[in-house]
Amino acid sequence: CNATDYLSGTVWGTGIYTDDSTIVRAAVHAGVIAPATAGTITFRILPGQASYTASTQNGITSFSWPSWVGSYDFN
Repeated sequence: CNATDYLSGTVWGTGIYTDDSTIVRAAVHAGVIAPATAGTITFRILPGQASYTASTQNGITSFSWPSWVGSYDFN
């Protein structure tokens, strides 16, 4: 990712994110990469979850969402 990729996009979930969430923005939200930092992000593809929880972390606000078909995390 480049240093500005986190500035736009939408994130659904906390810890586990819907697979249509903007990955760099979700990585900043999760604390995997600092804002305005370029680098490589490693993530794990997961099955869909029953629900996704909203939160604000590291200056990024995520949104809640009901059941979704696919997800990922950074573990």
